Amino acid sequence: MACDVTKGMKLSCKDQRGGIKIIDFAVYDDYGFTVAAEEIATLPVSLTEVFRYEVKATVNTLTETATVSIDNRTVEIVQALVVNLPKLSAERQVEQKALLAGRTVAFVHDYNGNVHVLGIESGVDATTGTKVTGGAGGDLSGYTVTLQAMSSSYSPFLSSAAKTALAALVSTEVVAD
Repeated sequence: MACDVTKGMKLSCKDQRGGIKIIDFAVYDDYGFTVAAEEIATLPVSLTEVFRYEVKATVNTLTETATVSIDNRTVEIVQALVVNLPKLSAERQVEQKALLAGRTVAFVHDYNGNVHVLGIESGVDATTGTKVTGGAGGDLSGYTVTLQAMSSSYSPFLSSAAKTALAALVSTEVVAD
């Protein structure tokens, strides 16, 4: 791997929008994702089902933070995903508890058409979860889950073909209340 800068970078257009639109979760397995040039071109055959969470852009975030050790010559990246799940119900609580207890791979769809894949090396684990009723009429009555993965790289992107393949794997089982 080359460690030197190889290109310059121009200031981009003002054509980006922040926020997360959808998050697809798969039960973690060592799927053997292949990443080339920061992209996953095809999904592993062993990945057969994902579960879609529709979310609001304004309160859900993906933040990836690199910690670099100059002395050890290492880079560790924490991929942190905060998911807000409005509405309290028994069925939603069952799924939220499963998200807390399990290990997943997360496919984070942003508003710019990108899909970021978290946890391909060792899975995404919940680090905190809260259940709140809210204090005022407009407050959150629901759940917030913070998930985290550790990696040696930022989350790769899915290619157009892989995005199409992912859409075909979305389960029809949903919490509809």
